[in-house]
Amino acid sequence: MTVTPTSLLPLAAGDRATSPVLLGFFAVGGVIAMTAGLSWAFDIRGLAPAGYLRVLGAALTLAGLGLLFVTYTLWHLG
Repeated sequence: MTVTPTSLLPLAAGDRATSPVLLGFFAVGGVIAMTAGLSWAFDIRGLAPAGYLRVLGAALTLAGLGLLFVTYTLWHLG
């Protein structure tokens, strides 16, 4: 079987159902964003200005939560 960009479309879009690959990307992205955001928000080494890093960490954590919420919603809707 030859793999072309158009042959991968059903895998990414799904056949009227949410693709497990897409859900996996959202879930992994959400977990990575939350992990990085929390580590930035609670940076105890003091490598950057505390206020700036904490705000970016909080924003990244919220983005990760948003991705996980979208993942759950898409999975639940099927």
